[in-house]
Amino acid sequence: MDVVNIGGVFGWYSPGHTRRAVVLCGTFGFEQHAAHRAWRDLSERIAETGCAVLRFDYPGEGDSEGYSVRIDTALDAIRRAIRFMREDPEIEEIVLVGLRLGGTLSALIAAETAVDKLVLLAPFAKGRSYLREMEIQGRLVDILPDGSPMPKRAGVTSVAGFRLEPELIAELSLIDLRDAGRPTARSILVLGPEHARLATQYRAQGIDVETGDLPNMSTLLMDAMNGQMHEGARAQIISFVSAGAEPLKAQPIRPKAEKKPIRGPGWTDEPLQFADGLFGVECRPQTEMAGAPVVLFVNFGVYVHSGYGRQTTTFARSLARSGIASLRMDLRGAGDSVDRATGDLPLFQQDALADVRAAVDELTRDSARPVIIVGNCSGAYFAFHAICEDRRIKAAALVNLYCFDWELTHGGVPYNEKPIRHHSAYVALLLNVATWRRILSGTTPVAKIAVSLAKRGLSRLINKVRCDSNEDGGPATIVSRIAGLRQRGAHVSMLYSVGDLGLVDLRTQLGSPEQASGLLGGPVHILPDADHSFSAESAQNLLMQELMRLATVCGANRYTDERFDRPAASAMVRQPQRTAAAAQSISREQSSCSST
Repeated sequence: MDVVNIGGVFGWYSPGHTRRAVVLCGTFGFEQHAAHRAWRDLSERIAETGCAVLRFDYPGEGDSEGYSVRIDTALDAIRRAIRFMREDPEIEEIVLVGLRLGGTLSALIAAETAVDKLVLLAPFAKGRSYLREMEIQGRLVDILPDGSPMPKRAGVTSVAGFRLEPELIAELSLIDLRDAGRPTARSILVLGPEHARLATQYRAQGIDVETGDLPNMSTLLMDAMNGQMHEGARAQIISFVSAGAEPLKAQPIRPKAEKKPIRGPGWTDEPLQFADGLFGVECRPQTEMAGAPVVLFVNFGVYVHSGYGRQTTTFARSLARSGIASLRMDLRGAGDSVDRATGDLPLFQQDALADVRAAVDELTRDSARPVIIVGNCSGAYFAFHAICEDRRIKAAALVNLYCFDWELTHGGVPYNEKPIRHHSAYVALLLNVATWRRILSGTTPVAKIAVSLAKRGLSRLINKVRCDSNEDGGPATIVSRIAGLRQRGAHVSMLYSVGDLGLVDLRTQLGSPEQASGLLGGPVHILPDADHSFSAESAQNLLMQELMRLATVCGANRYTDERFDRPAASAMVRQPQRTAAAAQSISREQSSCSST
């Protein structure tokens, strides 16, 4: 597929060899963020049928222009996508495929614009229904490590850092497909748990309607690691959109849109495909300061490069306004990069460091500018290992680092086998009353844990002997690696949510937060009211401040930024580090990274 820019709307386009074009209209926010990989796979499978295919990010989401989502701009993006497809005179038919809220918007567009087929995947008949579901999702997803709800701004509905501002909420509350006009499509496919009412409405309007289920929908929309579209439903969609497509009379369609960068005030986004299948977006400042470092953002888990709550895109464009370039990348097996050769996910996989090295190669190809690497959880893991092995990386911001070294912490047990926690985590968890309730009720597999801990104890003893003997001549312990980083002048900043499970490994490897700060030569920030993904605005403010600090120590200039609430972030830093509270909270489970 080819990257296209349709008036500031970022998209992926595949030319076809039939007279039919398919436009994929995703849903909003966290649901689309989680479904990204499955949505990409669906577009590629449809393209294999010979239909031209376009998927895109709404303005205010992903890599498109804008800062917030509005209904009118989202609808206009769909209109532009249709016009883009119709620019080729060979295209005679348009099919819209809409997921959830994207299905609702597709139905609205089909009532005003001529389309031939319409696919609605679990659409909302009413905007108020969507708002109610988002409120429920927000309560389920936006929780602190101790299980308490995250503080939120009044009047704003947020899910995993994706915010529905009051203006968007007001617009959504007015949507009702019963009041929309009759869709122009001659046939409609409706899949999902509540397809009957819409199907009845459309059949009464004289439209041929097919219906069916959308199994595993909640996993698709909430779990980026396991959220694959059900094969039966995907096959039904592909069959529906491609059936009866006539072949082209002329040559295959080629991309028509300009591949020009997407621009905004002070920044330019340039898509980058490199290293045989890796994808990223390089964000360049309007005026890059001499000696400025460049920032590399690594995936948080397997979420797409735009980031949880779109925070990575926001960070990148904010840095550009301060004269700092950046690259937000996807590792193989994540986002828009190709699959890994092994077919598994890149989480904590040591060979995925080759992708990080390839990105650093791209960033330093034309100049020897210093690199700052940023990552959360597994991304922080890759960032730590990358800075340890690559002298071109001068600084790292590690957010909620789950563990420093998988071998040291888990004895070589692969991530996909869902290893038992580090033994020190269980010691801490025994201080939690809720843990005893689970043990007494039988929901915690005590015998399995005991066997695993025994095996791991032997493994850790062997590792300790190996580390102490230092047979390979390289730095084996985390303390010695950090000492090596400081000796060569590299900087490491660490940020945690209060009670995050990663604090267990911090204590195991480096001691208390105060001791770790001494070893690092800088503070370990422990934030109250922040979740594992740092989706809270206060957490993002502090991370932005740390990036600016690292840019200052790595470059030749001082930087400022007006996009983030810097005073609020500074106030957060001046608060006591709450190490006592953090120590007491280590026993609390962190939902995003824990396994039993």
